[in-house]
Amino acid sequence: MGRWFFYGMMGWLVSAGLAWGGELQCGVAVRDITPPLPFPMAGYYHHRLSTGTSDPLLAKAMVFQQEDERVVLLICDTITINESVSAEIRRRVQEKLGISPEAVVITATHTHTGPIRDTYQPHITPEENAKAVAEGDYRKFNYSCFWVEQGMRAIEEAAQNLRPVALRVVRTNIDNLSFNRRFHMKDSSEVRFNPGIKNPNILRPAGPIDPEAFLMVLENPETAKPFASLSNFALHLDTTGGNLFSADYPFYLSEELRKKFGQDFLSVFGTGPCGDINHIDVTGEYRRKAPQIGAELGQHLVKAWETQAAATALEKPALSAWSKTISWNRRQYSAEEVQKAKEVREEIHNPASKYTFLERVKAGMVLRLEKWPPQMALEVQVLRLSHDTAIVTLPGEIFVELGMAIKKASPFRNTLVLELAQKDIIYVPTQKAFGEGSYETVNSMIEPGGGEKLVETALEGLNALKKSL
Repeated sequence: MGRWFFYGMMGWLVSAGLAWGGELQCGVAVRDITPPLPFPMAGYYHHRLSTGTSDPLLAKAMVFQQEDERVVLLICDTITINESVSAEIRRRVQEKLGISPEAVVITATHTHTGPIRDTYQPHITPEENAKAVAEGDYRKFNYSCFWVEQGMRAIEEAAQNLRPVALRVVRTNIDNLSFNRRFHMKDSSEVRFNPGIKNPNILRPAGPIDPEAFLMVLENPETAKPFASLSNFALHLDTTGGNLFSADYPFYLSEELRKKFGQDFLSVFGTGPCGDINHIDVTGEYRRKAPQIGAELGQHLVKAWETQAAATALEKPALSAWSKTISWNRRQYSAEEVQKAKEVREEIHNPASKYTFLERVKAGMVLRLEKWPPQMALEVQVLRLSHDTAIVTLPGEIFVELGMAIKKASPFRNTLVLELAQKDIIYVPTQKAFGEGSYETVNSMIEPGGGEKLVETALEGLNALKKSL
């Protein structure tokens, strides 16, 4: 099978041969996952009901196969992945396609103009959801059930459309689209996030950006014609706002790539670690919105393709998947903090509240974690596509330094790191950031050190897959 599986903190290993000698195949498919009626939107600490759609929210599936090895990648235009959704999709994939859950990756792009994520309810049927749509009642419409159905259709269609594929990867650096949003301030010992444009108290950014952008192109090996791609860049998808559903800048990236590769070309975008990265230049020099960001990112990637592709060797396929689940302590709070959270409960989504934004954020986190067990299961997955290229997927909104650490130490020439996989654990800061404070550390579910443990685990998987070649 060529697959390495690890389970639990210590883990155990199963190997059934290695598959890199055969032809690599890939199928791609897409399904619309835009709620078919006005629906509450996610992304901010106040209630919003959608008033329409700017551009569709999509679930894009890529199914890779080499000999008896198969891997699934499903990327969704949602703010996060609800664990109940990923669990149900993985269960169905195993039941219908015979692909192990550990070889099925489901991630979110993190668009802030998508729907709220609710829990998958197995008793709700598509017919009941259709009735809710006909009645225009979003309270009776379970979005996650709709999401599961559409996601599975995309995966099944991709699996039915397998065809020979050649991989070619190019990359470029872009330093004017993304900005670290955490800053050391003159008037505070704590770091502040989003301090405002031209704030005179800003000293310096508290961290770097990751300027590296990847474009992995899937070609017809006979004609060398590209038919799909997976791109990767570390920038928060919060550049649109408003009450219209939108996939944010990846939609405009897709439009730009289609100009180059044709209207039937499928652009799949995986968000890089950007828990502390956004599009706001506090000097006031830049404030691009989604159309400009997507277009410029696309133009950079197209230029990289035009200048590098001819000199870039086709990847030697070697498909395999690795997975390990670790345990990490969730955040702990005192009795006083719990009591304060209960007092703030009714004000959490009230922007006019007497409580500060960070007080409301903390209250929401404290109350949410009250029902969680002391330890959290965190899954790290690594997909090896070739001798040179691997994909790492991590849960949560990962700080950029953590993603950069994985890429720097990876034994693969091309390492794409995707955040927001399989379950929602919100922010994953560095240990350094926990000491500095601010929004992302208040809004984190895990104890300090968890991010560094995820890096360690990802490198374990990368090294295992490289060693097995």
